[in-house]
Amino acid sequence: MRTVVLFLLLLLISIPPAGGAAAPGVTLEFWTIALQPFFTDYMTNLVHTYERQTPGVRVRWVDQPLGAIQQKLLGALASGTPPDVVNLNVPMVAEIAQQGGLTALDPLLRPEERARYFEGMFRSFRVGAQQYGLPWYVAPPVVAYNMEIWRRSGLDPDRPPQTVDELIAYAKRIKDRTGLYGFMPNVNGTNMLQRFLEAGLPILVAGKAVFNSDRHVRELEKWVTLYQQDYFPEDSLRRGYLGATELYTAGRLGMLITGPQFLLRVRHDNRMVYERTRVGPYPLDRGRVIHAPLMGLVIPRNVRDPQQAIRFALYVTNDQNQLAFSRIVTIFPSTKRAAQDPFFTRLPPNPTPEDQARVIDARQLPYARDLTVVVPNQSDLMKAFRDNVEAAFFGQKTPKQALDDAVRYWNARL
Repeated sequence: MRTVVLFLLLLLISIPPAGGAAAPGVTLEFWTIALQPFFTDYMTNLVHTYERQTPGVRVRWVDQPLGAIQQKLLGALASGTPPDVVNLNVPMVAEIAQQGGLTALDPLLRPEERARYFEGMFRSFRVGAQQYGLPWYVAPPVVAYNMEIWRRSGLDPDRPPQTVDELIAYAKRIKDRTGLYGFMPNVNGTNMLQRFLEAGLPILVAGKAVFNSDRHVRELEKWVTLYQQDYFPEDSLRRGYLGATELYTAGRLGMLITGPQFLLRVRHDNRMVYERTRVGPYPLDRGRVIHAPLMGLVIPRNVRDPQQAIRFALYVTNDQNQLAFSRIVTIFPSTKRAAQDPFFTRLPPNPTPEDQARVIDARQLPYARDLTVVVPNQSDLMKAFRDNVEAAFFGQKTPKQALDDAVRYWNARL
């Protein structure tokens, strides 16, 4: 799907790096995810400019498929020939760091370098007590809504939902008055863990799972009840945001909760729905945090020159390069100064839905964090959680039974 690919594609306009000249004869290998062929020229220009501005350094850029990069990196680590800088997401970073495959960055970073990033995004790449990645780019969710469906439901198009409870009330009203689903909430599988965190509910305390408290049970019960009363479709549990995007694009969903890059697909596939679309903020809950999947840069274990590697990673993620990236792809920077640029703070005349989303999401960046829960035996524990939550949605267990069973399983293995 071209829209999904576009979210992964990256262009960085070349900006001279800070710092002095490098030692002669340094070669850095830089791995990225799925940039070719769309941005080959731009990335080549980025590499060549960095080489010109840093005498003695050469950068070998290698683009990897999204589905293969993790295994390729593990293979390179095993053979003793790791790349120097690698683009990974938070789940990949957590898993490889737990296996001892990454370099801890704390000794390599100065306080002023850490301070350039939004704190929540920066801390998203901590595993245990160590920092293993620099945040690169992010796409926090927004609430896109179809004004025609809202009018048919008696809702005010000038007043998007401000709270989670209001979001639910709007969705129920749309379904009751039009027969169309109001939303497809992101509560499928392990996303319920992020929903707990957004609601201010902890997952782990002192190394033990605690997500079966009365408050956790009530939170899960709320969404299970909505599903069983047919206020959102089964596709929410099976296909997530892809199913939601398709249903919204077809004009059969009142609200689309998604990253703003998916508005491009709406524009491409159904111009009428796109022209009826307005955008509001993703409502903050009690946790005052928003789950926003992050991409970052890491330095594998045992690279030849960690200092040169971190210098290049800081260059790629500096304010100027992140701003240039955001002007070309519908994503957002992880640095504070880039997010203050007028590109993110001022609406143009006759703003499009993407323009609206850009300004709204930029205001939400201080709350954005990748809420991926990092635990030992990650795959096994996440499968147990997912299976139990699905059992609750499908009526095979009560919400309390599901969470009690998941917590029992987790704590036996943590």
